[in-house]
Amino acid sequence: MAADFRYRRLGYLSLNVSDLEKTTAFLTDVYGMDVAGDAEDGSRFFRIGHWHHDIVLKQAETPSFGRSSWELETEEDVDKAMAHYQKIGLAPQLIPQDEAAMLGLERAFRIVEPKLNTVWEYYARMSYTSAPPTNGLTNFEGGKHYGLVVPDCKSLTEYMVENMGFMVSDYLEGWRASLLRAFPNPNHHSFAPLQFPSPKPTFHHVAFMVKEIDDIGKLFNRIKRFNVEIQFGIGRHPTSGSIHLYIYDPDYFVWEYTLGMEQFPEEGAREPRRMSADPSNFDLWDAVPDTKHAAKFPGLVTS
Repeated sequence: MAADFRYRRLGYLSLNVSDLEKTTAFLTDVYGMDVAGDAEDGSRFFRIGHWHHDIVLKQAETPSFGRSSWELETEEDVDKAMAHYQKIGLAPQLIPQDEAAMLGLERAFRIVEPKLNTVWEYYARMSYTSAPPTNGLTNFEGGKHYGLVVPDCKSLTEYMVENMGFMVSDYLEGWRASLLRAFPNPNHHSFAPLQFPSPKPTFHHVAFMVKEIDDIGKLFNRIKRFNVEIQFGIGRHPTSGSIHLYIYDPDYFVWEYTLGMEQFPEEGAREPRRMSADPSNFDLWDAVPDTKHAAKFPGLVTS
């Protein structure tokens, strides 16, 4: 059953971290985000622009993925999404008003998708902060995406296309990965399921788009001063065309800067490509991902 609601953007991610202060220092001093305040439940908000937040961190015993939150175009789209998910049996639950207010949201609901049991949150209106960010390390463009390591990329991709309003931009031979855009958002992808050998689904990375190649170059040199390790890059993806640099935070969450992502028109978009899985075609600049820390990727929080 095709979804009849429209996405605007990936709103924010919620992550559980083992040391809130260490990750805060990483996000502010290395990655370039602003602290946007603390909530009564101990969560800490971070932003790159004028919206209430782009990342939520929460102290936890074990680092893990919490949930993704998606901004739809209108309040009518929120109603359509709730009705759609109710119809296909996912039992959407409205977020209590006090929690929504804490998150800077007017109205929101959550579902648990059945393939990975991850929590998805939907809203249309988030508080806008008039004061500009003050960090100054990076010129963020505003777009973002994330990736998860999954046991069955093809099955998850088919479910999201059929039931959650996503479209395939490209996929890797054998469905080892797919790159999905949240229609009609023009970015090449907002979500990337990646099928690597793993006993369970795991969080892989979160990426923020930057405005200039200088932002990536400065990060490359800045991480040396902070003894931060590189996970992948500097390189250029053959799929989206993006220049990228992936780095590890203290919990081995992976954070990416990305520049120059392909943009899709709402109508007349090209067909998805079946991309070569040959390692020689993995990166246009011959960058090779780090594998020695793969076992440390934090796991998913499931319902």
